[in-house]
Amino acid sequence: MDPAASANSRRINADASVSSREIPGWAANTAGVTLRIKARVVTRLLQPHQDIEPQFISHFCRHTLSSSSDHVTAECVHFTIPQPYCHISHRPTWEEQTEQMFFHVAANHVNPTDLDLLAQAFRRYTYTVFDRFPITELVSMEFFSIIEIPVTPSASTGRLHYLIPREANEHFFGGDQDINFVQFNKGPSPASTTAVVGLQMVTTTAEDSSCSICLDDFEVMTQALAMPCGHSFHEGCLKEWLQRRNSCPLCRFSLPTAE
Repeated sequence: MDPAASANSRRINADASVSSREIPGWAANTAGVTLRIKARVVTRLLQPHQDIEPQFISHFCRHTLSSSSDHVTAECVHFTIPQPYCHISHRPTWEEQTEQMFFHVAANHVNPTDLDLLAQAFRRYTYTVFDRFPITELVSMEFFSIIEIPVTPSASTGRLHYLIPREANEHFFGGDQDINFVQFNKGPSPASTTAVVGLQMVTTTAEDSSCSICLDDFEVMTQALAMPCGHSFHEGCLKEWLQRRNSCPLCRFSLPTAE
């Protein structure tokens, strides 16, 4: 762990009102290049008096191996890339941002096709972790990735091979030893059209400070679209969100899914 990440962890854990947990990781390999990723999530035990945007940080370590047989590291380069938390909640933005991060970290070392596949594996892990935590509980979410690059990568095959340890298997998939990767890859389900049409517009008050999807402030006494759980958002923001997943961005209250 780099010094900045360690200092950030000590600062957050000094507050007794939060809880830090390590999230099991997994790996993905393409053409001999391996991405190993895990996460740390800090959640609050008490609700804040005002909306606070969670910290969202990606840490990368690029290992260039001196030998493909003995895995001796010839070079180790660290990168820390903070991101606005709203980026991961908007799929097109997060796809663009992850491609830029991987280009910054390893473009001169990994074939472009393989680099895109590693970025895809990274997104799948981040989405899997992200969907488990309501925004209202989050203080910070950090991802720690190691990219192991052999001296002579194999020819690109255009395929990813996932390596999921037992602990991660049990944490994310309930211990199913025969993981169906078609199901794994499909991601969250969108809300049904009927459920979205049935949502009600409400008038915001001074207590409704901002839309938690785009993070822009509400104007007092303006119209917003409300979930059945009572959380309100800009109409356009919430409808776009529900086209990708059926749960409330804040508390994960679920609407019926599309057939």
